[in-house]
Amino acid sequence: MPPTLRQCALKKPKPTPKPFQYTPEKANKTPAPTTYKPFALTLASRAEPTLLYQGASNTSYAAGSYVFGFFCLSWAVHATYVMYYHPPPSFNRLLKSLYFGMCGLAVGIGILFIMKPYRVVQSIQALPMTSGKGVQSLHLQLESAPLFPGIRPRTVSVPADSVILSGHMNPDTSGGIPLRLLELRRQRLEKAKRLREGSFLLLPFRQLGFHLWNGWQALKGSVLGEPFIYLRAKGYHGTWKVGQEAGWALDEGRAIDRIVKTRMTA
Repeated sequence: MPPTLRQCALKKPKPTPKPFQYTPEKANKTPAPTTYKPFALTLASRAEPTLLYQGASNTSYAAGSYVFGFFCLSWAVHATYVMYYHPPPSFNRLLKSLYFGMCGLAVGIGILFIMKPYRVVQSIQALPMTSGKGVQSLHLQLESAPLFPGIRPRTVSVPADSVILSGHMNPDTSGGIPLRLLELRRQRLEKAKRLREGSFLLLPFRQLGFHLWNGWQALKGSVLGEPFIYLRAKGYHGTWKVGQEAGWALDEGRAIDRIVKTRMTA
């Protein structure tokens, strides 16, 4: 049956499709620059403090320093008393003056050794600080050992950009680990291994020998000088000492090396 007039009026002609044309977008020739935050700014943006360094116990070092220091002081006091009240008849005035000078030198050495455990850093923390204008900054909180046991440790907060170190916390940064540090670490590992192994009946004697060896090392370190890294802060008097052999440091000390930029000439 042929279509009616109404059906022909309802039919619409189909539109002819247009050919597809691809217009590529213009590529951005200058990509957005990638911003890297400095390590100090990353720590400053954190909500909680970050522990950077935790020193080992310095009880043996302090005990060795106190023993040698008080020995010098007691000898100086005893020698001064004997020379002043019971001088030898063969000593003339010049020899007495030289002897008193030696006593004064012994007093100075004793005070120097007693002051050695003072300002040994026990811990370093990175404290995020925010000023009134919203500017973020980083401070280092230094907790140092007191002069005598039983006294509360002293805590000082200094800006991170004002800290000056005498060397690198990570020995690899300064061109390899010194041979003396490697030898001391090897000896300590061997002593600890011998303490764990062996007969159970000989354990008290091994522990006694281990503690005597630690005491001798501490006394020798207090006399000859421990391998400390000296720390100063601009605007603060005095020098702090950070142990390099023992203790724990974040990323083996590289974190502090990345925060502290200025260093003293060793």
